[in-house]
Amino acid sequence: MSNGPAKKFGTHPRGVAATNCNTTTTPEPPPAEPEVDDDDETEVCGLPPDLQILGAARKRSQYWHLPTNVWDKIGKEATGKGVVIANLDTGYNPKHPFSPKPIAARSFVPGERDAVDLNGHGSHTVGTCCGRSPTISPAPEADLIVAKVLGARGQGDSNAIARAIRWATDEGANVVSMSLGGPSPYGPTQEAIQYANSKGVLVVAAAGNDGFTGRQNTIGYPAKYESSLCIGAYQKDGRIASFSSGGREIDMAAPGQDIVSCDYKSKGLVRMSGTSMATPFAAGLFALVFELIQREGAAWPTGPGWWREFIAAHSEDRGAPGKDAQFGYGVPRSLDIVRQLSHHEIKWI
Repeated sequence: MSNGPAKKFGTHPRGVAATNCNTTTTPEPPPAEPEVDDDDETEVCGLPPDLQILGAARKRSQYWHLPTNVWDKIGKEATGKGVVIANLDTGYNPKHPFSPKPIAARSFVPGERDAVDLNGHGSHTVGTCCGRSPTISPAPEADLIVAKVLGARGQGDSNAIARAIRWATDEGANVVSMSLGGPSPYGPTQEAIQYANSKGVLVVAAAGNDGFTGRQNTIGYPAKYESSLCIGAYQKDGRIASFSSGGREIDMAAPGQDIVSCDYKSKGLVRMSGTSMATPFAAGLFALVFELIQREGAAWPTGPGWWREFIAAHSEDRGAPGKDAQFGYGVPRSLDIVRQLSHHEIKWI
């Protein structure tokens, strides 16, 4: 990533630099049923035209990324408790009932002094990685760190992103989730990710929304770095999403189409599509793995290579046989992973 604007894979963009801010606002208690944003369809700027923010689903069956027959069972074994996810994005909605109170929050965006989301992308990804409801997040009890690295227009400076990765690592993150990217490598960002790796932190990054024809690698940075896990997106029918970028760096795919999560302007929910949505889902899933590793007293993961072996061993192969340029190693078998970890049936790598 060059030392220029970094763009989210699920919103618009604008510039960033360093500004401190801790947010202490406490969200209101969650309602029995979240409000629904019934605004007209609005195109998400900076994404392919088929990616939109829509009014949230009213039926539980439309929250397809967390099917109850699987995730009700997972929730009895692991919820992310005791694990810290750092979300590097446009901030969060402190008034949303499903938004966790961050254990640390800071803005790295000049002119935006706090971590409150003025864009919508960050509120959505926060809800997906660790929102306080099992209807929207795989890790509803994980702790949250918010690093606001992208501004109201969805752009950020690569240098600030690098600083935010180091800051989040030092604040105690176990997983760093980045639904953002750019076309070029940037040394300080790569070094910051390597620093996070050296502290036992897993970094997951969105592959991008440029699609894949099989001819040219379309993955952006930082997902393209070997030191981060590269996340693609699949849709409800199990096929790879048409917008999901591809290339040899793809490690896995996660749900990324019509994902329901937190709105930034209200206490309601909205749907968004993109590898931006798949990435925090992966972060939440890996938070469950961290929780069970700690619970079982197993050896701590040694780096991205360990995680790739883990994904390869515990994923359902999709797409072309073996590791491929769209699904990577495949789709993690979430229920099997959690059950086996909980019952000492998994062989640690």
